[in-house]
Amino acid sequence: MAQKHSFALGQRWLSDTQTELGLGTVVSVDNRAVSLLFPATGDSRVYAKQSAPLTRITFGEGDNITSHEGWEMKITSVTEHNDMLTYTGVRHDTEEEVNLKETFIDHHFQLNQPEQRLFAGQFDHPKWFDLREQCLNHQYSHSTSSLLGFVGARVDLIPHQLHIAAEVGRRFAPRVLLADEVGLGKTIEAALIIHQQLLTARAERVLIVVPSSLVHQWLVEMLRRVNLAFSIFDEERCSAMSGESGNPFESEQLVICSLDFLTHNSRYYELAMQAPWDLMVVDEAHHLIWSEGQPSQEYQVVQGLAQVTKGVLLLTATPDQLGHESHFARLRLLDPARFHDYQSFVKEEQQYSTLAQAISPLMSGDALSPENISAIESFAKDEDLGDINGMSTRQKTQLLHTLLDRHGTGRLLFRNSRAGVSGFPDRKLFTYSLEQPEEYITAQDEDPTNLALHLTPERNPDLVNSWFNLDPRVDWFIDKLHELKGEKVLTICANAGTALQLAEVLRVKAGTRATVFHEGMGIVERDKAANYFAQTEEGAQVLICSEIGSEGRNFQFAHHLVLFDLPQVPDLLEQRIGRLDRIGQTHDVCIHVPYFDMSAQQVLLDWYHQGLNAFEQTCPTGMTVYEETQELLHSCLMFPTDFAASENLINQTASLHKQLKERLEQGRDKLLELNSSGKGRVEKLQKEILAAEDSPTLELFMTRLFDTLGLAQEDKDESCYILRPTETMVATLPGLDEEGMTITYERTTATRLEHVNFFSWDHPMVQHAMETVTTEITGKSSVALGEDKSLPAGAYWLECLFVLSGKAEKSLQLDRFLPPTPIKICVDTTNSVIEKQFTKLDKVRGKMGNQLIKALTPQLTKALAVAQNQGEQDAEKVRKQCQKQMKSLLGGELKRMQSLQKVNPSIRDEEIEHLQQQIDDLKQVISDARVNLEAIRLIVNNP
Repeated sequence: MAQKHSFALGQRWLSDTQTELGLGTVVSVDNRAVSLLFPATGDSRVYAKQSAPLTRITFGEGDNITSHEGWEMKITSVTEHNDMLTYTGVRHDTEEEVNLKETFIDHHFQLNQPEQRLFAGQFDHPKWFDLREQCLNHQYSHSTSSLLGFVGARVDLIPHQLHIAAEVGRRFAPRVLLADEVGLGKTIEAALIIHQQLLTARAERVLIVVPSSLVHQWLVEMLRRVNLAFSIFDEERCSAMSGESGNPFESEQLVICSLDFLTHNSRYYELAMQAPWDLMVVDEAHHLIWSEGQPSQEYQVVQGLAQVTKGVLLLTATPDQLGHESHFARLRLLDPARFHDYQSFVKEEQQYSTLAQAISPLMSGDALSPENISAIESFAKDEDLGDINGMSTRQKTQLLHTLLDRHGTGRLLFRNSRAGVSGFPDRKLFTYSLEQPEEYITAQDEDPTNLALHLTPERNPDLVNSWFNLDPRVDWFIDKLHELKGEKVLTICANAGTALQLAEVLRVKAGTRATVFHEGMGIVERDKAANYFAQTEEGAQVLICSEIGSEGRNFQFAHHLVLFDLPQVPDLLEQRIGRLDRIGQTHDVCIHVPYFDMSAQQVLLDWYHQGLNAFEQTCPTGMTVYEETQELLHSCLMFPTDFAASENLINQTASLHKQLKERLEQGRDKLLELNSSGKGRVEKLQKEILAAEDSPTLELFMTRLFDTLGLAQEDKDESCYILRPTETMVATLPGLDEEGMTITYERTTATRLEHVNFFSWDHPMVQHAMETVTTEITGKSSVALGEDKSLPAGAYWLECLFVLSGKAEKSLQLDRFLPPTPIKICVDTTNSVIEKQFTKLDKVRGKMGNQLIKALTPQLTKALAVAQNQGEQDAEKVRKQCQKQMKSLLGGELKRMQSLQKVNPSIRDEEIEHLQQQIDDLKQVISDARVNLEAIRLIVNNP
């Protein structure tokens, strides 16, 4: 294909030193010089005939070539006239026979095969061979790592979250209910599951359905936590796309939309139903109302989508003990075939409740009673349990895991409670009694039925622009911030207007750095406000939120919460406190509540604190109690000085709260919680992630890789770098703008500073940087000088880097067992395959390199054949090892699932059939995998 030759007009030549110019055409020749035009770039070059660094490009019978017009042909014959070649062959598109003069070959042609480039004298610096090899090795390790999808998530390594993500994320088409109590991180669990499903190719298309108020929060969380860029679909976007052909929901792989949008737009709901989804996530699933024969419209919308989607994740914080029928309805969405009858479900649950009580001594290490043993034995009839009390700790743990596998909803339902998870802070309430201004009292007397004026009197239309001049809470607030100088303070109030006015008062009166966060702001503005609050130096001391501040965002780097007013609904109060009271909070949460003495504010404060203990403890009973006492509560709020009525309200509330709490505790399924927590199983995964992050490998490798690609990685501080493009940048990386970006390789820094990019092997920019090297032509061939004093000058080594790879649908997860696998072969002067590492190699200039290649071409041809033969032999060993590993892992899982299905009907036929089909298909795909030469390097000894 490539050769040195005499020059003639119209011939096509390739520059050995500037391959990016594409194919050049000879436009003039004289006795001393030759001129070429390179149409791909419009450049012209003049070379001395005797030393021109050019290679003539020719093709032979059987080769495929592309014309400058873009059509392709397969050559059947070649003719030459006046030193010009004409190729005859058949066009791929029309199947007609055509002639193509070499002048009209595609101008963008480049030599791609490593051996072609080497023998044509087109070679690069030896460092590119090393870098390509390192990238391939790291890509292989990443694809086969058990940590895939975990190391790159910007989250703290919380055991129960990791366990749920690992258990669910590795399933085919998981259908589960994530029902952790508030503050335990269901959104993070869902993000980790989605991330794993996408990275392992178990899923490609994901739909997230959430309440309208959480759409942007989910968008930000997916991008910030796991670097997944979802698209928001709403009426505006879909209407704008209505003129385009096709289903708008098929235009994006990752989609977020609100439940209201799908419920109130039947046309777009039908289009969403028609689009193929691999995974659907539904947040706040407890709002889906169902009763036999009367499901709500929202429930029917989700039900329809769940029926046509393989995998479904439902997120809810509502415990089933306070609404068992609605709990059944959510399980019914996941598996309608199994959960088809409510009464049958109740009967089955009673059996598992008996089992959960029976294993309590097993979990605590106490001896089991005969009744306990009998209950366990009746549940595991086909197991030879022997003497349970005489079992070792390891045997008891194994028995527990066996029972967990068989648990009724153990594969469908995950619920952790605060009682079973450590790491939560204490809550401390601080109340501040203030005298209510006369102006507020007068306004309330004039409109006594307006409850809002009793709880948020500053929103009175007559006072809305002046209240801050008379309200004692303002001066109290300023004094409290001065007292807490140096401490971050989150403040939440009901209305955006109040938040904005408070911030302005702080600026004018106190000079305090404050920022606001409310529903009227765009997503970018909210991000800026949150980042300003998060900054440790020169950041805002206080973030003042409207009610939206109690939704979604987490600010656990702060531990002071000021509730400028109180919401009427207990769930909202829990959401407000939950912004700080989250797992990972390292300080006690201090809750500061100013209130007006003998006002509706005091009644509501006392109801929450004395009746529900909702400030200092989580309150899962809150909404049920609220619904029971709502009428009496509202009456007491209207008449706050009726102390007897208020006392009666608190007594009723406290009694009801106690009864419901006891019911909840009795109904706790400790077996389910053990399964959800992952205790005894997740510790290994956690240690592996920590060990991987302690290694400096990634940071050292990326520093070198970025330097080679022309990016500057500058120190910013002890844990952060600034990554900037330079003038020598050889490729554009997505997400990197001209101003650069701040990055860190440390998880603790990334979770503390959300504006800093967390670089890991999972990060798309890290993967893209490696792909830039492995997909570019640079480095496919190189020549270097080495030094080995034990061998004579002129001795050589030929390094060949092969890649074994197969082709399969993503759903088969071929990369889990056989990702592109590098195989490196080194052949010496005697054509022997050897193991050798080169620590120092020197670059070879073009003329000298071409002389070496020309002199050694016959020997290198033989060495290449030896390397290819050895590469095939090594590839066959890899194929056999991959087959063995695949059969062991998937075959073992298949046997386990088949065995479990006999005792646990939540194992779906679909899962077992998919596993069997995956095993059969992978056997063939791995057998068909082929080895290809990826890069070649000639090293000549120069002692």
